[in-house]
Amino acid sequence: MAVRGFDILINDINRLIRSERIYIGAINSVLAAQKERIFENGKDSSNSQIGTYSTKPISISKKNQSRNTGKTYFKGGYREYKSLIGKGSDSVNLRNTDQMMMDLGTTISGNEYGIGFNNNFNADKRDWMEEKYGKEIFNTTDQEDNIFINVIQSKID
Repeated sequence: MAVRGFDILINDINRLIRSERIYIGAINSVLAAQKERIFENGKDSSNSQIGTYSTKPISISKKNQSRNTGKTYFKGGYREYKSLIGKGSDSVNLRNTDQMMMDLGTTISGNEYGIGFNNNFNADKRDWMEEKYGKEIFNTTDQEDNIFINVIQSKID
C-alpha cells in the first residue's frame, strides 16, 4: 500500500515521463525527416533546392578532401569533387564529412525540446550556409510540422 499522498506524486511523475517520451519521439520523427530533406535531398525549408555546386575548375589539397580522390585538380569544379567522394553532385546537400549531419540532433533544455547542434562549429556552419545561399534551410517545413502534430496526436488518442 502506498503512503498517503505519494501515490498522487508517483502518478504525476509517471505522467511527466510519458509526456517527455511523447515529445522526444515526435521531435526525433521530425529530425529524421529534416535530415533526409537537407542532407539527402538538398532542400531548404520551402522545399526548394538549396543551391547548385560550381563547375568552375578548382584545386583541393588531399589534406582538405574528406575522401582521397587521387587528384587535387578538379576540372569540373566542386561538383566533380562531390561526385568523386560519393556525396552527390546535382545540388547542394551540405554533406562533405557528414559531421554536420551527425551532430544535428534532439536538444532538451529544461522544459524546452528542439532540434539543434551540440557543436558550436556546426551551428556556425548552419548560419554560414543559410547566409551563403540566402535561404532558411534548418527551419521546419509544413510537412515536418504535421509529422510532429500527428505523432503527438497518435500518442494521446
